Amino acid sequence: MGVLKILPERRALATTTNFLLAAVVGALGGVLAVGFQLLVDLAQRAVTGRTGTFVDAAREMPWWARVGLPALGGLVAALVIRFFAPRAKPFGISGIMEAVSVRRRRIKGRPIVTRAAAAVAVISTGGSVGREGPIVQLAAAFASKLARTAKFEPARHSLLLGCGVAAGMAAAYNAPLAGAFFVGEVILASFAIEIFAPLVVSSVFAALSMRAIRGSDAAVYSMPTDLSIDGFGPVMLVLVLGLVAGVVAVGFQRVLRSGAKLFARFDAPLEVKLALGGLAVGLIGTQVPEVFGNGYTATSDILDGRLVLGTVALLLLAKPIATALSVGSGAPGGVFTPALLAGACLGALFAAAVGRTWPALATPDAAFAVVGMASLIAGLTHAPIMSMVMILELTHDFGLILPLVLATVASALVARWLARDSIFTESLRARGVPIDVGIEDLTLRRVRVRDLVRSGSLALSWSAPLAEVLRRFRETRLDVIYVVGDEGELQGLIDLHDVKEHLNREPTGPTRIAADVMQPAAGVTGEMSLAEIMPSFDDPELEELPVVEIRHGRRVLVGRITRRDLIAAIHLEVVQNQARRTKLVGERDGDWVELPEGYEVAEIELPERWRGGTLESSGVAREHGVTVISLVEQDPAGVKRRAAEPSTPLASVRSLVVVGKHEDIEALRVKAQAKA
Repeated sequence: MGVLKILPERRALATTTNFLLAAVVGALGGVLAVGFQLLVDLAQRAVTGRTGTFVDAAREMPWWARVGLPALGGLVAALVIRFFAPRAKPFGISGIMEAVSVRRRRIKGRPIVTRAAAAVAVISTGGSVGREGPIVQLAAAFASKLARTAKFEPARHSLLLGCGVAAGMAAAYNAPLAGAFFVGEVILASFAIEIFAPLVVSSVFAALSMRAIRGSDAAVYSMPTDLSIDGFGPVMLVLVLGLVAGVVAVGFQRVLRSGAKLFARFDAPLEVKLALGGLAVGLIGTQVPEVFGNGYTATSDILDGRLVLGTVALLLLAKPIATALSVGSGAPGGVFTPALLAGACLGALFAAAVGRTWPALATPDAAFAVVGMASLIAGLTHAPIMSMVMILELTHDFGLILPLVLATVASALVARWLARDSIFTESLRARGVPIDVGIEDLTLRRVRVRDLVRSGSLALSWSAPLAEVLRRFRETRLDVIYVVGDEGELQGLIDLHDVKEHLNREPTGPTRIAADVMQPAAGVTGEMSLAEIMPSFDDPELEELPVVEIRHGRRVLVGRITRRDLIAAIHLEVVQNQARRTKLVGERDGDWVELPEGYEVAEIELPERWRGGTLESSGVAREHGVTVISLVEQDPAGVKRRAAEPSTPLASVRSLVVVGKHEDIEALRVKAQAKA
């Protein structure tokens, strides 16, 4: 092993790396979005024999083609999944949220690519799903692969994963800021600058790469020029629209849930379910062809005033049902774009009602339609900021800011009041995944006891005389000594308070042993999370817990975890998430170790008064918060370094090599130099 060199952590370099990787993920996300849409267009042209949207083609199809094509697309999609990823589960935004929050689930590329290919079959044949779902998943899968290749720690892995989602959303809607806000508000639940800035970089590069391929004019919807909402009265009506949209959003969500429950009752192969889902959508499409596809065409028609009011009203009911049948049957795809269509229908109907009831307050139908789009999305996602920003980017009309703020916030509040979960968190809560919790709770759920266990716990045999127990307490200055059986299994513990009456005198009377004065101790296992053991520390007198390992049915003592360890873990994750644990970063010119900013390695001369005890009894780590790396001894052959074990005697030790914060090391140095 080479000479150990210590480098201070360069946070600027880490930040620059994050930005560069975010740009790479964003650029590829834009390419993936364009490539996916190109595949959909090619497949759709092959199916319908014409260019344009599926809705335009469906309006000229015979009834049997409207019914049969979605069913055929569902069957093809099921066969693709069956042959290439038979065990692939539906993933979606909810799966990405789980991967980010728990930071343990791996996003595998093959199932994502397979389901994206299946989505091409569904979308190109008229399935009522959005293309944004597969695009986001493809970008997220690439980001996850990049993070794993770079061997990022969980926090940076989650950040890069979020960059992939932002890139996918930005490219799907040509809305870079909305992509970043979507991840910040829905996925990562944080707008901290070190998180939000890479998201913006990724979103911008996704939009740039997409526009470089498709051209600068890559608008998703055909937007009218007159979207003005002026005056106190119309703005107050927008507030009412937001309240109504919150109710409609909850209804949309329940329709989707009903579709999933409907197909869950059928014990049938995936091919049958997807074909039936497509068949049902086709039957609806015979009467309302606008339900086909993701909804771009119908939404643009509503904004341009090309759909009659009766069709809009029918579409508001038919589109959620068609989407529920598609998604519920197992068809891969998103629900975001279909929800935008439903919102446009709601806004247009609201505008018509206002025009007939209060002609003096009449406002352009398209203005209320775009506010309806933002409001319904805000109610479904519980994310008003993202919804507002998305519509602003789609319309390029910043005069809508005030109406959009009122409507989206009102919708989100009503939706949260009526339904605890958003469209993305509903399934997560049902599976017991931690959601709507703070970073402190996520830390407690994510960190395991095995990550913090101290292996130097002091244990005595159950048959050890009481005199031996007392001697150990005097020598070690510990508050707890564990009692083990002949095979090392944990039997109990002895608290200092239980024997303090005997400390100043030798025990008299019948011989007593450790088993006579111990109290029960169950112990915790290394696989348990900090959240599981946290309630035990509600006892203010409890400072540590024994850690056991199950061996041949016995709970063998392997160490302990202290209250201090638990607090330190939360501190590192929450307060100083940039201060990572020491790690090897290379082998050029020796083994290099990167330390968190503000930490250092130092050698402390061992005072004479500590030489009679052990490393544990000196209290160096326990009282000063430093970690002892090695013990330096002087012998005839020269300087010798030994591993730092808690039970190591200090009689021949000359100095300690420790790592810790600068102020902690200085405090330890002062104490070591002080006269006893």
